[in-house]
Amino acid sequence: MQGDVLNISPVVIWVVALSQLLTFALTVWGLMASGSRANARRIEEHAKRLDAHELRVGSIEQSLRLGPTANEMHELELAMQELRGELKTMSAVMGGNSAIMNRVEAIVTRHDHFLQKG
Repeated sequence: MQGDVLNISPVVIWVVALSQLLTFALTVWGLMASGSRANARRIEEHAKRLDAHELRVGSIEQSLRLGPTANEMHELELAMQELRGELKTMSAVMGGNSAIMNRVEAIVTRHDHFLQKG
């Protein structure tokens, strides 16, 4: 019985070749997957920002719904113009009353003067 030598060199070559191929495949997959992970993270951030903007727009819409309409603002403007006219009228009347009071005070002062002298 002659000892046959077990030759594993072809197996070693195949193992090294498969190892190199696996390393290359994992490197390519890592490069490709890292971009998609970063993109997924950015998409999540954008989704959160979009949700925040949606809430803000919703609150703005709600406040606009609760605010006065254009017709109500116009009615308010007309009412203020009417009040302005009434205030001018009241101012004129108050000016007249003030003049009357000045004349009455002058008359009362003269009467007091005459009463004290008499």
